[in-house]
Amino acid sequence: MRARQFILAVVAGLGASAAAQAQSSTVATFADPTVGGPLTPLFEYNGNATSGVLTGGWSGSNLNLLTPGIPFVGDYANSTFTMTPVSTSVPLGGGLFLTSGGTINFFDASSNPLLTINFTGGFLSSALGFGASDFTGFNVTFSGPILAAYGSVTSEAFSFSFANPAITSSGFSVTSAFTSSAELVVPAPASAALIGLGGLVALRRRR
Repeated sequence: MRARQFILAVVAGLGASAAAQAQSSTVATFADPTVGGPLTPLFEYNGNATSGVLTGGWSGSNLNLLTPGIPFVGDYANSTFTMTPVSTSVPLGGGLFLTSGGTINFFDASSNPLLTINFTGGFLSSALGFGASDFTGFNVTFSGPILAAYGSVTSEAFSFSFANPAITSSGFSVTSAFTSSAELVVPAPASAALIGLGGLVALRRRR
């Protein structure tokens, strides 16, 4: 009887452990790669107060993509990224715009793909207004090699935080930092043990 109770307790504990594998983690992040060097823009906005196009990307050096929430992947020095141009056509007031959707792709120093971010729309706050300025997406999905070990990836989010705004002939340019997060679920080794112990409990009940 005591042995059965012990096994059931272990099964319950492993079940709780497996459920705890889903947690919000920082997927990828980078500091402004222009700090300490030339202020090469990462983003440019070309337009006016009612509509325009935001373009972005980085092909230089010093962008170190960190993956603190994916410890077995490591970090990537001298990474690059591209973003499809997004249009702004719905001013929400206060320098805030609703944007179209797009795709962001990150690559390592050898141009191997790391992470792809798709989003159906976003919010852009003008770098020339008061307060913080940034670009965030909604209805976001992540995919790519750095996430290959996860059973599921949900609640994805990302944000570019702008800095060093400069007025251009057709809008403004900025440097930027970046962060992203998601709920990551790892297929835990505890799951296999849970199945095995569950079978053992069933066998003891038959006896």
